[in-house]
Amino acid sequence: MKNKLLFLLLCVGSITFGQKKEYDKKLIGCFKGSEQNKQVDGISKYWISCRFEKGLSVLNFITIDEDGDVEQFTENGNWWTNDGKYYEYHKTSNLTDIYTYQTLKNGDIAFKAIKIIGEDNNTYEFVDYKIQED
Repeated sequence: MKNKLLFLLLCVGSITFGQKKEYDKKLIGCFKGSEQNKQVDGISKYWISCRFEKGLSVLNFITIDEDGDVEQFTENGNWWTNDGKYYEYHKTSNLTDIYTYQTLKNGDIAFKAIKIIGEDNNTYEFVDYKIQED
């Protein structure tokens, strides 16, 4: 009986406290973007972000510092939307970034950070530009 009660409580808790993962179709596809000195002074960042239908994501970054040193890295993870927010889970850091987002008329997406890299941050903003497929 004790095991059945524990199972029932776990199921109810996951329904009550679990977040429904939705996948806004406007965010599916590949996008590109760039920024300079927004997160780190002296760093320029360029990226391609691909979000797939069932929540998988691949994010390829290139960073260039003020000395001209170049680094490239790829992050795999998951994405979803819920209640007007965009969530991006990064497997390498085991952290989930949270943004508000707005779809622009041309299909580009404007993001504003709520929580990134494990810290509250509401000043970081960027646009993902839709890569048009032929």
